[in-house]
Amino acid sequence: MFGAVAASLLAVGVVAGSATAQASASGVRDVDWHNLEFTVPPVGSCPWQSVRFTDGAGEAGDRVYRYQPGKDVVFADVTGEGVEDALILMQCGPRYSEYSTALIAMTTSADGAAVLALGTVSNPGVWTQQPSDFTVWYGDIAVAVTDFETEQVWTEYYRWASSAKAFVRVDGA
Repeated sequence: MFGAVAASLLAVGVVAGSATAQASASGVRDVDWHNLEFTVPPVGSCPWQSVRFTDGAGEAGDRVYRYQPGKDVVFADVTGEGVEDALILMQCGPRYSEYSTALIAMTTSADGAAVLALGTVSNPGVWTQQPSDFTVWYGDIAVAVTDFETEQVWTEYYRWASSAKAFVRVDGA
């Protein structure tokens, strides 16, 4: 689906976070993302908050978080700093409710001692519209968004804006 789209990829977002979690790794590929406590950027109505994950699921307050089933953490340099970052399709919502899905970006500190939230890449404002897939090409991110009510799928393009320390949508929409 993204083969033709990849040539013109891009990125959006929410301000990058400064909250950290301890990592015992030297880079994002060395982090056990499914079994770690870290600050999760906004996902749907779920705010920035620290969540302890065990086997890819966790809770904070009245919110339940989980990695989107069947989707792996993807590693790519999306900030242009020459080091890989982690992209995660994260779901969140109140217990016994429908979950929203957002694409979030994480990284590690230069020494690898801490996990840092870069921010939310794509976070549609309606829970029925959810990022369902994505690809990265030269640091730009193409996100397939699916509307589960209409069954329509479209692509949004995002890029890291270092001056804003956030992901910005760059497809003109």
